[in-house]
Amino acid sequence: MRTSFIVVTLLIASASFAQNKKIKARVSAQYTKVMNQESFITLSAKYKSENGFEPGTSLEFKIYKTASNDSLAYQGKIKTDMNGKARFILNPSDLIANEPSTAITYVAKIENDNKFEDNETTISFSGAILKAEVQTVDSVNQIKAVLTDASGNPLGGQALKVGLKRLFGLLQVGEESYDTDERGSIIVPLKDPMPGIGGNLTYEVVLSESDTYGTVRALVNAHSGTSIHDQSTFDQRTLWSPPTKAPLYLLLFPSLILLGIWGPIFTLIFNLYRISKSK
Repeated sequence: MRTSFIVVTLLIASASFAQNKKIKARVSAQYTKVMNQESFITLSAKYKSENGFEPGTSLEFKIYKTASNDSLAYQGKIKTDMNGKARFILNPSDLIANEPSTAITYVAKIENDNKFEDNETTISFSGAILKAEVQTVDSVNQIKAVLTDASGNPLGGQALKVGLKRLFGLLQVGEESYDTDERGSIIVPLKDPMPGIGGNLTYEVVLSESDTYGTVRALVNAHSGTSIHDQSTFDQRTLWSPPTKAPLYLLLFPSLILLGIWGPIFTLIFNLYRISKSK
């Protein structure tokens, strides 16, 4: 009897331990700056299961900023979505370092989660400024971009990519990437004019996933494309439109047919009612 009691106790303890065992999440962080718009940190979490790697959904991160004395200042918290990703928008005032050359450090922590083990990831980056514009030289349009650090010193030898914003993503412009010169600049000729609504195009210059500066994006609008007109029928009443924008004749004719069917029926019912009352 005593042996059976010990076995049952061990089985219960083993099951309890299995239930309380938490999962270790693998976390990555990426800093992105969109010039004249916003800066944010993107967190991605995943864990290994029997079916391979799965996204860490509804995982809460607490965000801290490292101060000069290595203390942590609480910034806020975010939760991952169904894809295991979360975006934390940074306050512009928090991106100003005491010294322009000093790296800014953030720490994302998993604390007291019911499913995942406590964990943290650190991301450090330095400030960078990317400016881009479209110029016309000898009747040829070209994109000029200049990359500097937070103090305005040119950053040479950095790979910049140029793309044209389209409906489903970026269309590569020119070569795969261009290295900045000693002045931190690149010049990319726009040889073939691209179509755009009203001739308006939006180009994007990107410093992608730098170990020092993260990802920096600069958008530039230019009236340099061949003009096209929007031929979309989204706001029109067509057969392939949603029900609220169905063609008027499809709304009118069925209504008349229903009226023609139910009209005599209601008339008949009304006459039968009058007959029953007259008796």
